[in-house]
Amino acid sequence: MGKSKNRPPRLESKAGPQEVAPPPTLEQVLERSHVAGRATSPGPSEVRRLVERTAADRAQPVMLDDAWAAVTAAFGGSPDMPRIDPALTVASARTAVRRLVEVAESGAHIALATSKPASLLPIYFALARLARISGGDVADADEDSGPLRVDGRAARTLRWVEGVAVVTDGQSLCETRGPEAAAEWLFLVPRPALVVADGPYADAALDAGVEVIALAGLDHCSLAIGAERGRRCSIVPLFTDRPPGAYRPLLETALVAAIAPPLANGSGDGNGAGSGSNGAR
Repeated sequence: MGKSKNRPPRLESKAGPQEVAPPPTLEQVLERSHVAGRATSPGPSEVRRLVERTAADRAQPVMLDDAWAAVTAAFGGSPDMPRIDPALTVASARTAVRRLVEVAESGAHIALATSKPASLLPIYFALARLARISGGDVADADEDSGPLRVDGRAARTLRWVEGVAVVTDGQSLCETRGPEAAAEWLFLVPRPALVVADGPYADAALDAGVEVIALAGLDHCSLAIGAERGRRCSIVPLFTDRPPGAYRPLLETALVAAIAPPLANGSGDGNGAGSGSNGAR
């Protein structure tokens, strides 16, 4: 008797169809992998100071309300709750890749550079290949340029890897924060019709009056205010410090959008990813 009382209850199969959870949307995938979503760094006070400092630029000041409106339109969130809206990430990536193809099809010069090679280099490789097969003239070089002093360190050089400019110490590819490498890069390449870049490379191209597709996190939300000042800048908002594989779903969806026309009813890119938000910013 004691043994029968300790037995687990008999499992009975439930009649009728079983509900299957739908697959996550692309926006949910990006938020779970922290490519987009709520910011942990920079925090609200840091973002607020950055926006205020950029808006007050003496050369081209912008009303603070207009500066915040530009940042919110590009990234989502609010001054009190910095975040990157994943729907904006998806829509902006699709639009940016279509623009890259449009410029490349004219045979124009296109330059690519990244200050975050550990995270973003695979994205740039894919975009450089897309630009080339679409007819673009992608800036490249067989030899390193330098030596340069970058971020306070000597013996750095610029190296082009599959058409993407990066900084190297000769052994490793290095993150870049200061303007030195970007200035050298822009001096060396033929003047591009379009730049695809992040960090100081995007800043240098905008200052030179070149159209830019910029991959940017909230630490570089000042780029949105640059667009408010009339600079030609299309921002793809995302956190730029994630492992390369975290960006793959976004990249694949954006590439599909570039080679396949959107559906007539605007319901997405036809590959089942995402929630169908494909409007341009």
